[in-house]
Amino acid sequence: MKSVALALALAVAVVGSGCSVTIPGDPVAGGASRTSPKPLPFTPTIKDRTNDRTDGTSFEPCTAYADDELRALNIDPSTIRDAAKVDSANYRGCHWRDKAYTLSRGGLGYSQIVGREMTLEEYKRYMATLRWQTDRTVRGRSLAVAAENDNCLAVFRSEESIVATIASSTNPSPGNVIECDRAVAFASLAISKAP
Repeated sequence: MKSVALALALAVAVVGSGCSVTIPGDPVAGGASRTSPKPLPFTPTIKDRTNDRTDGTSFEPCTAYADDELRALNIDPSTIRDAAKVDSANYRGCHWRDKAYTLSRGGLGYSQIVGREMTLEEYKRYMATLRWQTDRTVRGRSLAVAAENDNCLAVFRSEESIVATIASSTNPSPGNVIECDRAVAFASLAISKAP
C-alpha cells in the first residue's frame, strides 16, 4: 500500500477541532520492563524489534486490544501483521485492515506504531511540513492530528515515546474526514490503554 508506506515514512521519522472523547478502559500499567508481557500474535521475522529506539514506552499496539475492541472500530483483527520491515527498525507496531477491505475494492488500512522519544510538540515541529489540526484532548491527553494525501495521522505521547496511528484509504474521502475520524477513534482507544 503506497499510502501506508507514506504514512509509515512520516511515522518512522519519529517513530480539526478541539474536542474531548471518552473511551472506556484502564491504562496498561507501565513498569521497569519496556517489552509487552503478552506474547505477540505472530512470530517476528526481524531481529531487535524492541531496541533502544523503540523502548521509550511499555505500550505494545500489537497486543493491546481484544478482538471485540478492534471489531467495534471496523478493524478486522485477523489481518494483523508486523509493521517493522528491517532488523532494529526505528519503530515497532502493527498493521490491520478494515472488515470491508478487498484487493479489488480497497478499503481502509490502519497502522499503529511506537517511535521516537520526544514530546508531542517536538514531534509536530519535526514534522512541520504536515498541516496539523488543532490538538484534541482525549482522557486528558493531547492528540495531534494531520491529514495528507490518502491518510490521516493521529499522534500522542506514551511515557517517553510517540505513538502514531495512521488510517489510510485507496479512495480517500473529501478532506480525509473519514480517515481522520477513524485514526482519532483508534488513537483514542490506544490512549485508554497506554501508560
